Amino acid sequence: MKILLIGGTNFIGPAVAEQLTLSEHEVVLFHRNIVPNIQHRQIQGDCNNIDDIGKALEATKPDVIIHTIALCRNQINVLEQALQGKKRRVVILSSIDVYKAYEVFFGLSDASVVPVPFDERAELRDVLYPYRGKLDTDFAYDYEKILVEHAALQSPVVDVIILRLGMVYGRNDPNYRFSEPIQKMYQNVKQIELSKNTADFRASKCYVKDIAHGIKLAAESNIRNEIYNLAALETLTELEWYQEIAKLMDWHGNIVVTQENSTPDNNTNSKQHLIADTTKIRKQLNYKEIFSIREGLNDTIQWELNMLESESYQVVL
Repeated sequence: MKILLIGGTNFIGPAVAEQLTLSEHEVVLFHRNIVPNIQHRQIQGDCNNIDDIGKALEATKPDVIIHTIALCRNQINVLEQALQGKKRRVVILSSIDVYKAYEVFFGLSDASVVPVPFDERAELRDVLYPYRGKLDTDFAYDYEKILVEHAALQSPVVDVIILRLGMVYGRNDPNYRFSEPIQKMYQNVKQIELSKNTADFRASKCYVKDIAHGIKLAAESNIRNEIYNLAALETLTELEWYQEIAKLMDWHGNIVVTQENSTPDNNTNSKQHLIADTTKIRKQLNYKEIFSIREGLNDTIQWELNMLESESYQVVL
């Protein structure tokens, strides 16, 4: 198949392109800036610009579009107009932050703790634009995956599969999800303290190459207008993640769990676990991980250690 990958040069995108290429699909990358030394054909353009996307569609005539950076409803509206009435299969990356559980976790309301794991039928957030007022960025003001999903599902020209991703980690992770323990263990700090509520917290995380495999399966599927949770089957506590990192880094300090259930500065509620039920994608698309937790975590650690050892990287303890 010929696949147009919108946003294919950062973190998840390159992993998806690699998986698709290994399966002998033809991949064309559409993004703002041409990147040197990439094996795939690249088309420069802005996903917020109808003409840019229209020209890319005309030039490539893709069988499937994978939109990795649909952050707001307008980007789906732009894609819809660029398609000019011609139906296309589209895989859209969403997030488990659409669920009510995230609203509780992020302190957006006083709603009761939501039972976990939650499947694709679980209640969504009532509060829209979760990052407005929390982060001072354009992203925070416009971001809303719930509205992205609604726009895609209601479109007459988008045959969509929506993938609600857990917290993705791996090489080139812009969120540096494991930076704190890796940096402290790299500096050989003798003791790391975790409050009990942090130590016990569980969230669905997932290695980027496994996520890319799931995205590839969705692109290859003939299923239309479905939603899938995509995350790892096993959900570790934060303490267990720290312990795994310690083993892989050969760190012999102590991890101390304090009994104080301190409230973080960002007012998150760690009593609300974020565990997604991924049964549906495993049954319908035959998804399963292709890397172990230790393999994915080791790759992440090695990447961050390379960053730590570079002159431009600042260690923050």
